[in-house]
Parts: sequence; structure tokens; C-alpha cells
Amino acid sequence: MEIIASYRVSQRQNHFTSHQQEEIKKLNKEGKRVINLGRGNPDQPTFQPIVEEFLKDSVKVENQGYPPYGGKESLKEAIISFYKSEYDVELSNDEVTIFSGLLVALTALPMVLANPEDIVLTPNPAFFGYDAGIKMAGAVNYPFPLTIENNFLPQYSSIPKEILEKSKLLFLNYPNNPTGAGANDEFFKETVAFAKENNLVVSHDFAYSDISFSGKSPSFLQAPGAKEVGIEIYTLSKTFNMAGFRIAFAVGNKEVISLLKGYIRASVGGTFGSVQDAVTYALLYSEKERGQLRKLYKERRDLVLSLLEEHNIDVIKSEGTFFIWIKLPKTIDDITFVEEFLAKEQVALIPCSTFGEFGKGYIRLSLVSDLKTIQLGIEKLIVFLERRELYDSN
Repeated sequence: MEIIASYRVSQRQNHFTSHQQEEIKKLNKEGKRVINLGRGNPDQPTFQPIVEEFLKDSVKVENQGYPPYGGKESLKEAIISFYKSEYDVELSNDEVTIFSGLLVALTALPMVLANPEDIVLTPNPAFFGYDAGIKMAGAVNYPFPLTIENNFLPQYSSIPKEILEKSKLLFLNYPNNPTGAGANDEFFKETVAFAKENNLVVSHDFAYSDISFSGKSPSFLQAPGAKEVGIEIYTLSKTFNMAGFRIAFAVGNKEVISLLKGYIRASVGGTFGSVQDAVTYALLYSEKERGQLRKLYKERRDLVLSLLEEHNIDVIKSEGTFFIWIKLPKTIDDITFVEEFLAKEQVALIPCSTFGEFGKGYIRLSLVSDLKTIQLGIEKLIVFLERRELYDSN
């Protein structure tokens, strides 16, 4: 019998990183050491007190049954307290829900808000997770450009009226992956007004909330009226080094939160109780460790910027995340460059055209390796770029 995938699954594309990982495996089997400056998985361990809390709570009988849909009351109370202390945002219990990771939340939003042929507005370039949920919902992705001329912020006035009339949902992400750009209070106020005018739900992906190098990153929910039009999704994968725990939460508009809770109940279920207990502890007692992590990434970022700027390489000064955005000379294709660089120098980077049309001509470098490894990779990149430019000019 022939098994045929549904159109929702079949139209999903394999991401570049899957192909790249296979190439890295081949090189490793050949005995070649690959410097992977393309990955997005934190290299630091989960803060030790969080691990100890998880281990202690995992043996509790109360955590060995089905967990409550939408999260334990103790975790929701911790989230409410965290948002008040961090952002001075007031939340109620019905404005909070829990997910088994950020990607689950991103997939759920189009499923509960968009019907087939409805339009979802997404940034370009962007993390692939937004498009995956849109396709699964049978909705239509309308990408709006993020360009350096506008500090990688959207220009809402450029979106055609006929598109806005069919649009249901707007995805945003600041600090931004892959550009490293930040957003300010004024931008979020503008976003609230835009959403109200066009009857849009806003979803702000706050995955890199803590990793900010230009002062504290604002929460979307700090903007007046934000909870009337949208939600914010917060994950502990990057800012607490808890990627393996697979947990995230959404906060904001209670109608949207209620729809998301229904989706959780019908599909993905709850999250292991001791994971929730560990997150409760993390949110309440990890301020010192979070500060140390920011300092570590800033040190790595500053090293990269100094090395590249010293050689007049066009690099964007990242305001946040653990990524650096580098512009290639116009004659160089980013995908070809990255593939050649891996094959010849055994250094992995990400070509930014894989994040969308407006990523063409850029490469993304990650800061999730130690200083010595990053410096070696950057030195190889500088030499390779200089050789490539010389070759292309002949």
C-alpha cells in the first residue's frame, strides 16, 4: 500500500540545517574536526540548582501522574510573579498557559486562530518555526521584510490593504533571530495600534529575552493595550540553558490563552510535573546565574565584533540573542559560500537566505562555543573571505 502524506505535511520543506548536520557527520567520520558556529543549541549546562530541584521533585508521587493541562498552579503563580518583578506586567491566572517547548506554541497559534486561506503575517528573514504551523493550519504565509535600513523592524505601512483584510495573526520576535536586532517601547506601542486598527492577534516570540547587550529588552506586554491584542511566548531554552527540558509558556490575552489551552488538551497534553517544578525554581531564584550568562555571551560577541571589524568585514552589531549577522560581498552567494567553507575549512555557519528572501547575502554565526573555538573559527573565516574576494575579483 502506498502511504501518501497530507498536503499540510508534504509542503513542509526540509531545513538547511538538517542537510548540514549530515555533512558534518560525514566529515567527523573522516576524522576531521568541525567547528560548528552554526548551531543554536546553548553550550552551557543548565544552572546546577535547577538540575538539583528537578531531580528532587522527580521522585514525588504527585509528579508521576498526568500533569494538569495548562500548567501547575505553583508554576503559573511563579510566572505571574516573574513578569511583575521583571517587567512590571500584571497577569492573572487565566492569562497564562504552559507548552512543551516554543515550537509547539508557535504551531498551535495558527491552528487555533487561522482558517484555510487566512493570512498570517511573518517577518522575513525568520526562524522556520513560524511557517511550519501556518502550513499545518492550511493558512497562507505573507512575509514582510526586515531590512537594515529600518533596523530590522517591520514597516507596517508597506503591507497592502488587501492583505491586511485577510490577515488574522502577526508573528514578531525580538531580540531577533537571525539578525540580532532589538525592539523598543515605541515600536511595541506602534504594533498595538496597528493590531487594533487591523483586527490582528499579535504573537511576540520572546525566546532571547535575557540575552540583550543594549540594556534590558522590553516585553511586548509592557506596551499599553498589548493584552487586548496579543500574547507573548517565553521559553527557558536559551536564557536558562534548559533546552532539553522542553518547556515554554504563553502569557497575555485571556481569550487567546483559552484557545491555546483547548489545543493542548486535544493534542500535545501536559508537561512532566518535575520539569514544571524546576521552571518554578528557575524563574524565582536564578537572577545571579542569568546575569553571568549575559556577561558570557557579551564577551563572546565583543570578541567576534572586534576581530571582524579589524579586518573591515561588514558585521551587524548584535543587540541581543547569541547570533552575529555578517554581510557578504555582493558577488558571493551565501549558500555556496557556507557549503564551500565547511568542505574546505571544516567550519559550519548558516546561510541566511534559508531564513527567507531578505536574508540573502548574509551569514549567521552563533556564540555557543568557547572563546578559543570561536576565535579559531573567525580567523579561518577572515582568511577564507579574503581569498574568496581575491578570486572573485580576478
